[in-house]
Amino acid sequence: MAEKYSLRVNGAAHTIEADPDMPLLYALRDDLGMSNPHFGCGLSQCGACTVHVDGVATRSCVTPVSKAVGHEITTLQGLGTPDHPHPIQTAYVEETSPAMRLLPKWLDHDGGGLLEH
Repeated sequence: MAEKYSLRVNGAAHTIEADPDMPLLYALRDDLGMSNPHFGCGLSQCGACTVHVDGVATRSCVTPVSKAVGHEITTLQGLGTPDHPHPIQTAYVEETSPAMRLLPKWLDHDGGGLLEH
């Protein structure tokens, strides 16, 4: 049965209606209309769905939306901007070739959590 949940995503408050076991990924993409994170394997293995939950890299495809309530969720869009990139994004651009920048964006997001700790 669907319930109302309040989520804090990229610093903004949102309210959605969802089943408690619905993956956070679906809430972010379908209910909030975000283009990132992405669906990859659905098994928490590829990392395409990675978000930060209270600064910890978390696979949103296997995290129930009910477990995200009361936590700060940061997607790749919230990690940094073109004008103010996160340090891991700056390093990624400075240290890789243009061809390497085509790698999955979750590489940026997983590494971002490392700098927070």
